[in-house]
Amino acid sequence: MNFDKYNEVINGEITYKKIASDLLKLFSVGIGWTDENGTHLDIIFKLGIDTKYGDFQRGIRKNYLFVSIIDHTSYAFISNTIKDVGYIQEKLRMNNICGKKVAELINGIIQELNKNRY
Repeated sequence: MNFDKYNEVINGEITYKKIASDLLKLFSVGIGWTDENGTHLDIIFKLGIDTKYGDFQRGIRKNYLFVSIIDHTSYAFISNTIKDVGYIQEKLRMNNICGKKVAELINGIIQELNKNRY
């Protein structure tokens, strides 16, 4: 993982690769993350869920990339292509600079998932 001087996870190639690698092993991943601008978020990632009953709203399927920001929001993204930053910000209700950095994190992970998946 990439860390700042306070031992918080930050965006970077090593972070994206490590999270993607763990997700492909079917691990859940939790990180204490910062946007390097004073915001700290506790984020949990899970690639797919083991069991799903009933239909989820918004067409979410069990094989999506689930992103949960503790005490804030969560959403599940199709992990086959990079997403528009505005789309991620809208779904996570984070239309600010921090939301842009979260979108960079998610897209970095998606990019690594697709490099290593096929």
